[in-house]
Amino acid sequence: MAQIQPFCPIRPNPFYADQLVFTGSQVESVSGDFSKEGSLAPLKILLETGARQRPETPAGQIAAYQDIKDMLKSLLAKDQLWREQTAGIYVYEVVHKTYRQTGIWTLTSLDDYTKGTIKIHELTFADSVRRLKNYRENTSLEGSPILLAYPPDITINRIIAETRKNNQKTTLGNQQGLHRLWKIESPEVQRQLIDAFAHIQTVYLADGHHRIESAARLEQDQKEKRLPVFDTISSLYMATDQLRIEEYDRVVIPPQKIEKIWFFQQLDRCFDIQSSKIPVQPRGVHCLGLYFGGKWYNLVARPHTYINKGAAANLDAAILQDHVLAPVFGISDPKTDPRLKCAGGEKAMEEIMDIIDTNPDAIAFTICPLSVEQLIAVANAGEILPPKSTWIVPKIPYGLLLYQQ
Repeated sequence: MAQIQPFCPIRPNPFYADQLVFTGSQVESVSGDFSKEGSLAPLKILLETGARQRPETPAGQIAAYQDIKDMLKSLLAKDQLWREQTAGIYVYEVVHKTYRQTGIWTLTSLDDYTKGTIKIHELTFADSVRRLKNYRENTSLEGSPILLAYPPDITINRIIAETRKNNQKTTLGNQQGLHRLWKIESPEVQRQLIDAFAHIQTVYLADGHHRIESAARLEQDQKEKRLPVFDTISSLYMATDQLRIEEYDRVVIPPQKIEKIWFFQQLDRCFDIQSSKIPVQPRGVHCLGLYFGGKWYNLVARPHTYINKGAAANLDAAILQDHVLAPVFGISDPKTDPRLKCAGGEKAMEEIMDIIDTNPDAIAFTICPLSVEQLIAVANAGEILPPKSTWIVPKIPYGLLLYQQ
């Protein structure tokens, strides 16, 4: 069962929201333009970035966390942030030019993670978990939710639809997209949602593996030390038919130019190669796009690369990694190898061409976006997705709803 509960978030004063919550792309949201005189920096800068300082020293971390606490206190005192006085569950909607996504924003019990109700598909890195655990322990603050997927439910769909008819909503955004929030305050409607989620046996963690792992470890430490326990986590639930997974492509920047005949001989072992007059963005499984030497090609994987493989090994990202990146280029760790760049989301092709413009010898590979069904199959099998397999949307802006224990 999925255990949810209402909460009292901290929200930006609408007068300052366009400064405090940056609604551009994920990269821009870290370094957005806030240089205009008198303007506020985004909350991600004000309440998170200081904890990432390098080199990491005990004294530096103590000072950074104190700065974050002082900044949050100041923003509240100046009425730039508001703390909700009544607990609510929220309907969240993001509207893009060609689609919209809607879900339920609430709190989730960490028991769902430790007891296996929440299924995962990614490994976590110890240092990232450690840093997030320290941040959570010292600030008790969450700036954005984890993203969970669940099977569509008629009761939840009805409540979302009825709530969206209410004009009392908060809207933030620009021409690239709008973010909307409706607060559900009715105890009866909240109870209906809690009951509906309690009947869902399994949910899938789409985004936030490091955050939930760090939260679970902190909870365990607090229990062992008999300290007050931070046992819930901010969560956005989206039905599987609302979730979107977009392309996540790769560009290899070799230290020296790759000779075409040799390279195509390597590819010919596992792929049929067909030239293309247009850029290739695959929309079918086991087909890859290749940009090499100023030309595009279709790479069709031969059956031996995926037949009788596991759910994860059968994915196109795994085929590319196991049969090209590792054996041909020696790229064994796509997360850390400096020769490999990844481009995801709706601007992936644009980013690829920008990289190629500055690196003429670069080689690009485009991949069909992973389906939600494939992600669920991997999670149900207890397997792990290959690194950099998913570009999942929505990307919820930091600070839209802040949760502090």
